[in-house]
Amino acid sequence: MPKSKLTAIILGVISIIIASCSVKYIPIPTENISISGDFAVIKSQQLTFAIENKYWIKDPQNLTDYFTTFYVTIKNNTKNRLEILEEDIVLLDEFGNQFDLVSLDYIENLLLPKQIEYLVIDRIEEAESSPADRLDILEKQKRTLEKWREAKKNLITYSLHFGTLHPGAQKSGFIFFPKLSSQNNRCKILFQDDEIEFIRSDVKKKQEKE
Repeated sequence: MPKSKLTAIILGVISIIIASCSVKYIPIPTENISISGDFAVIKSQQLTFAIENKYWIKDPQNLTDYFTTFYVTIKNNTKNRLEILEEDIVLLDEFGNQFDLVSLDYIENLLLPKQIEYLVIDRIEEAESSPADRLDILEKQKRTLEKWREAKKNLITYSLHFGTLHPGAQKSGFIFFPKLSSQNNRCKILFQDDEIEFIRSDVKKKQEKE
């Protein structure tokens, strides 16, 4: 089986497992907020903002143990440049406690510390100088290093990058907040002057049955 196909199957299984044991928040439609799939969408003359509570299923795979993740798309509808700042998006839990975005540097320092690379390289050099189990050690350590670098690349590639948004352009990617308590039934995303309310999917289903 090709490696790419095997990877896709593994990621699909991981997605199902995560979906079965993690909390999913569904957006609530209002007068100013439309729903497209699981996305809440705000559209104005200036920009379009779409956000979904989406699981991170790539490496580092334990990221959702520590963070609540959303996927965002922001499009500039004007002929001028727009500045999108990290401070423009915040998360509120059901008690009104505010959570600011977590930076990529913080995530990397927590889950992918630089020391891992140094330790792995040291083990590789040690294996190269020692004939006993040399090939086995080399292979394991190189796989570890490759996975570590892939995880760092994923964070850079698939995260939302703030800054200048050019006319007609859009940016998409994941944003990360401190992990909400699993007992938290509702939350809100504040984007600039707009407010988007989310409700837990299981709580919503229970309300629909009542």
